[in-house]
Amino acid sequence: MEELIINGRVYPMWSQFVEKKSEWIGGTLYDIDMGVKNKTTITDIELIPNGDDSALFRVKGEKFDCGFDVQYGGVLGSEELPGLNFSGYRSHVFSILKRGRE
Repeated sequence: MEELIINGRVYPMWSQFVEKKSEWIGGTLYDIDMGVKNKTTITDIELIPNGDDSALFRVKGEKFDCGFDVQYGGVLGSEELPGLNFSGYRSHVFSILKRGRE
């Protein structure tokens, strides 16, 4: 696949999710908001410009989206949610599961 270049930079870790998004679309996006676990079906994964010098990693769902600026978010080790967990701005926690893994 072609490298994703956002604001003149390459983000290999986040780009791999976009490149392999077909494995995730149809899977589940979980979000924890104030202790409440919400879930929706993943419809897209994108890496887009965020300002002039960064990128936004976003997982889009049928009911809601989750994401973060790549400067502030990352992969998280957590038992709170199933699947691959992320922590974003202000400790926002969400998780993604490939379809058929729920």
